[in-house]
Amino acid sequence: MPQITLYHFEGCPACRNAKQWIEQLRSEKPELKDVDILMVDVHKTPGFKAPAPFQYVPTFFVDDRKVLEGDVSKDKIEYLMRAARQAS
Repeated sequence: MPQITLYHFEGCPACRNAKQWIEQLRSEKPELKDVDILMVDVHKTPGFKAPAPFQYVPTFFVDDRKVLEGDVSKDKIEYLMRAARQAS
């Protein structure tokens, strides 16, 4: 399965929403429970360096490719999770 990484930081309202939507999707859609998302707090990770530049959080990468940045929605996250699941 492709590696999904969510870059976020504590106290970011949009990041909090993204993390809540991930949990909601895992709860509402049992087929998405096994989709692993690595969560990286950009302020708490020593020597943090993203695989590519980004300006806003939350930002999602699949493997080393940026796929969502800043303007995320539950629907976009679900699409991303389903695409990763199907690619495995």
